[in-house]
This record gives sequence, structure tokens and C-alpha cells, in this order.
Amino acid sequence: MIKLIQNEFIKILKRRNIYILICFIILIMLGYNFYGKYTNTNELNIHEQYKKAYHQDQLYLETYDSLDTKEKYTDILERVKLEKYAIDHNISSNLFVNTENKNVLLPLDARIAFMRVFNNFDMLIIIFVLYITSTIISEEYSKGTIKTLLVKPHKKSSILLAKMLTCFFMTVLIFLFVLIFQYIIGGLLFGFESYSLEALRYNHLSDQIDHMPLINYMGIMFVAKMPLYVVISLISLLLGVMTNNIAINILISFATYSLFTTDLWVNSIAEKWPISNLDLSQHLFGGMAQASAEAISLLVIMLSAIIMVLLILVIHLFNQKEVMN
Repeated sequence: MIKLIQNEFIKILKRRNIYILICFIILIMLGYNFYGKYTNTNELNIHEQYKKAYHQDQLYLETYDSLDTKEKYTDILERVKLEKYAIDHNISSNLFVNTENKNVLLPLDARIAFMRVFNNFDMLIIIFVLYITSTIISEEYSKGTIKTLLVKPHKKSSILLAKMLTCFFMTVLIFLFVLIFQYIIGGLLFGFESYSLEALRYNHLSDQIDHMPLINYMGIMFVAKMPLYVVISLISLLLGVMTNNIAINILISFATYSLFTTDLWVNSIAEKWPISNLDLSQHLFGGMAQASAEAISLLVIMLSAIIMVLLILVIHLFNQKEVMN
């Protein structure tokens, strides 16, 4: 099994497109950070900015029903709570991860840029993962190299398991790469000292500001993101077994990911359904309007069931798939 996984890694690392994708990711991340550095507003009085934002957002909350805005009520409420906390505790750093008042300028620092890595670069990770998962089976059949594997004393189940594990390891590696690169480039541009500050998030369920070490927060978000990535990877692998068309595979898998992370898709089917987004990280801290301990538990069960069904389908269809001469 270890040798099979090693062979899969070797085949992946021989692809030129992998390095093009990594360079693309690096350029996008560099662009975001340099833009943040260029537009940084350290000369402004951040305490006055928080006061200005607080008064504006309070007014938005009070008149929300009459506002012509696409902003969610929960996002504005989260801002108000964080702005009030910043004013009361004389905070001089940016606290906003998900949303900011567009009429107020707050400085960007390395810590907040690091915490926003999931918001800013999620699509880059998905594109990389889909490239791996859409090609790891399809190319074996389209190029005929699957016959070489089957000639050797390897069971089909072992070959498939090696490919699945390789996809999982590659997903973790690209995830860690993005995190580490953001940590380094953010520290170099904005200073590493802000990493010593705690991660603060408003918890809608407890109506409290949650404090935790930055490393703990990033670990929680990492774990919360992985189930949906596994689901999308398995969907792409399933399509790879069903068709050798990589473009269709990526298109359908990406569309599925977009569907699973769009807040309104379930509500359009069942208005009272407690889950409106299959990205577990979006439900942490009560971020979704329907979020609750029961809803999150239901989401975990749902994701587990989806993973099991997809695993069974991929294994069954791969074992049934014939090798063309």
C-alpha cells in the first residue's frame, strides 16, 4: 500500500500543471497581501473608526427591515457586538473576520489576514483539489496506464484506496501550504507581533465574545473545513470513475461545491430545513441564522452519511469498470 501511494505521489509531482497551479495560488495570495499592505490605513484613529462603525451599524440593525441591502442581519449584529467590545476594551486592532462596515477604514494586520485565509482562498484550495481528484483515475484509463497497475499483483481495491489516500494527503498538504504561506507573507508584510494576539469571534449562540489562542482557532477551522472537502473529492473521484472527461468532472464538482456552500439552496426546497450550508465552518460560533447544537449535529451526521454513500459508490463502480484494450 505504501509503495502504491508513493507511486501516486511521484506521478502527481511529475505533472507540470501542478507547479503552474501552485504558482497561480502564490501569485493570488501575494496580490491580496500586497494590496492589503498598499491600502492599509494605520494613520487613522482606530478608536474613532470603531465608534463611527458602531453608531452606523446600530442604526442599520434598528432599520434593517426597511433597508435595501443584501447583508445578512446576523453579519451586522456580529459587527455591532465586536465594535462594542473594541470600544469597551480599547482595542487597537482589526477584529472582523467575515464582514466589515464599508464606510469605515480599519487597518489590516498579519493576524486578521491569517484568520481570513479560509474566506479569501477557499476557491484556490478547491481548484487544486479538483485537479488532483478529477485526473487521478481518469488519466489512468484515458492513457491506458491502468493496465500496468492491474498486471502487477495489486487488487483493484488496493489501487483505489491508494488513490483516495493520496487525494486526502494532497488536500491536507495544499491546505497547510496555504496556511503556512499566508503566515509567512503576512508576517513579513505586516509584522509577526500581531500573531501573539488572541483570536476573537462573536458567538451568536451564547451572545459572548469567544477568546482563544490563534493556533487553536485555525486548528478548529481546519478540522471544520475538511469534511466538505472530502465530500467534494469523493464526488470528483466518482465522476472520474464514470467518465474520462476531466473538464466535465471539474465543472460538475465545482458546481456541486458552489451549491453546497450557497446559503439559499436548501431553503428554496424546504423553508424550515435547519441546514442551509454544508460547510461546517460556517456554522461555528452560531454564524448561520439556523445554527444550533442540534443543527450542527444533524449536519455532521448528514456529511458522514454522504461520505459513506459516496465511498460505497466509488468502490463499487471502480471494481465494475472495465479496462479497454
